[in-house]
Amino acid sequence: MTEDVIAIQQLLHRYCFVVDGGTLDEIASLFHETAALVPVYSGGEPCNGRAAIREWYAAYDRNLRSKVDYLRHCVTNPLIEVQGNEATSRCYLTADSVSKNTGVPSTAVGYYVDRLIKDGGRWYFKERQIHVNYVLEGRKLER
Repeated sequence: MTEDVIAIQQLLHRYCFVVDGGTLDEIASLFHETAALVPVYSGGEPCNGRAAIREWYAAYDRNLRSKVDYLRHCVTNPLIEVQGNEATSRCYLTADSVSKNTGVPSTAVGYYVDRLIKDGGRWYFKERQIHVNYVLEGRKLER
C-alpha cells in the first residue's frame, strides 16, 4: 500500500508539471480512458472520457496557458486513501502566473478532490474535481 500512495503522489505532482508545460497528450494520459473532469470552480459541465478531457485542456491552453508566463501549479497536503485498485485523494492547490499582457501576477487557491483507479499496474485519475476558492492579483512586476 505504501508503494501505491507514493505512485499516487507522483501522479498528483506529474499533473502539475504537465499542465504547466506539457503537451495535451501528456495531460490526457494521466486520466483513465473513462475518467471525468469536473471544473467545479467555473460551473462548467463535467468532461467525460479521455478525449473530452483533452479538449477541455486544449481550451485551457488557448484561454489561459498561452496568455501567461511562469505558470506554476503546486499541490500540498495530499490526503490519500487506498482500497485495492481504487483510491481517493484530496489536496490543496496553488497556481500562480504572470500575465503576458499586463505583467500582473495572480495566484489561484483551491483544492482538488480525486477518485483514482489502478489499471494495468498504473494509477490514473478516474475523476478530478477542480475547486478554486479565490484568485489574488498583485501589482505589475518591475524587471
